[in-house]
Amino acid sequence: MNEPITAIPQAKSQKPITRMEIFGFGFGGLANNISSMVVAAYVIYFLTDVAGLSAAAAGGIYLVSKALDAVCDPLIGALSDRTVSRWGRYRPYMMFGGLMSAVTYILLFTAVPLPSTARVAYYLVVYCLWSVGFTLTVMPYQSVVALLSDNRQRRNVIVAVGKLVSATVGLIVAYAHQLVDALGGGGTAAGWQRMIGLFAVIVAASMWVCAYSIRRFDTREIAQQANANPEGRRYTLKERSTVVLGNKALLMLVIAFGTNNFADTCLSSTQNYYAKYVLEDMGFISAAGAIATALTVPIFIAAPFLTKRFNKRDIFKAATLIHIVFPIVLLLFGPGHETLILVTYSVARASGMLCNIIAFMMLPDCVDFGYKLSGIVSAGLVASTFTFSNKLCNALGGFLSSAVLDLVGFEANTVQTPLVLTTIVLCMSIPTIISDVASYAGMALYPIQEHMKKE
Repeated sequence: MNEPITAIPQAKSQKPITRMEIFGFGFGGLANNISSMVVAAYVIYFLTDVAGLSAAAAGGIYLVSKALDAVCDPLIGALSDRTVSRWGRYRPYMMFGGLMSAVTYILLFTAVPLPSTARVAYYLVVYCLWSVGFTLTVMPYQSVVALLSDNRQRRNVIVAVGKLVSATVGLIVAYAHQLVDALGGGGTAAGWQRMIGLFAVIVAASMWVCAYSIRRFDTREIAQQANANPEGRRYTLKERSTVVLGNKALLMLVIAFGTNNFADTCLSSTQNYYAKYVLEDMGFISAAGAIATALTVPIFIAAPFLTKRFNKRDIFKAATLIHIVFPIVLLLFGPGHETLILVTYSVARASGMLCNIIAFMMLPDCVDFGYKLSGIVSAGLVASTFTFSNKLCNALGGFLSSAVLDLVGFEANTVQTPLVLTTIVLCMSIPTIISDVASYAGMALYPIQEHMKKE
């Protein structure tokens, strides 16, 4: 059935957000994606093939850091909801968390000449610090969308603009190896550090632009209003928890997008090994990335228009059905059908981005749903529950591929055995199929329908 929802009061009390404010806010998407997408696609590869760690060590670092990061999400979400500062509730975390994220981003992609054990410890600590810094920026960025407008369609546009501003990141990820070669001057490690250094500057600057652009929506006065109940006292954590507990819309979104993230992580963490060792052609990543980006830009533009006509949950389900085609094709036909694999993989990446933008359009609706249940505005707690599940699924997806490859005898920068090559293909297909099925099932139970069929 359809679940009517009411916008939170802070979103109703402001003058409508302007186009320039929406555009400036979109730079937060650029900051978050230029770090998260590169890390998701390349950090395990960097740790094994550049930093010299074993696949098991790299996977363990990925799992531990992501698990710690996920635990931090609800803490940071609850803290930001309760924050009252001269910059409001969420903007302080975006501004200063962006600086922390930028510095640790560089350190993470720096090859250090340390003994093996010390090297593992270094990357574990730095990865954990980067993860915390990233959470300090991305969680408030996702939370604040619910405060920017009480119009659901306008919020869809706000999310879409953020995705469009960062659309070029897909090309950056696709051509990362070429950028590393160009900047490294023959040195792979130096190339990675210089490229990430440029990206880190963009991260810090973009988050400050984002925070400045929404300054009238996140002020001390608004923070004080949101933190006080009708009797004038601050809400307790137990009272705030009702925003999440019983929030069926959030639960189904968490299941659907979390498993979707698991599928994408299995693909992205394995694609470098697939291109390098199975196809022996790193150009596969560039070609697939270029095609996916060419498809993604019109998808981001079309998304707000699609939501005017179709329920978001139905769009998500359709994108999931498209996404599952690639792993099925890879499993049935194998890597020998290069053109078919390239096309279906590119389409899978593009459909994954459609799931991504629709999920983030659903998140403010889940904030409203929680407000309907409890009468409390706790966008940070809702957003942190959402990001917690995503990061946990990311951690499991990245760890699974690394652990399985290490188990069958993978060694970086050597000729791989037939067993390893087969395992790489299986890691890109079987987990993705299973998680796509789970994602579709979760979204089928999502309760909010914007467009009801007339009886």
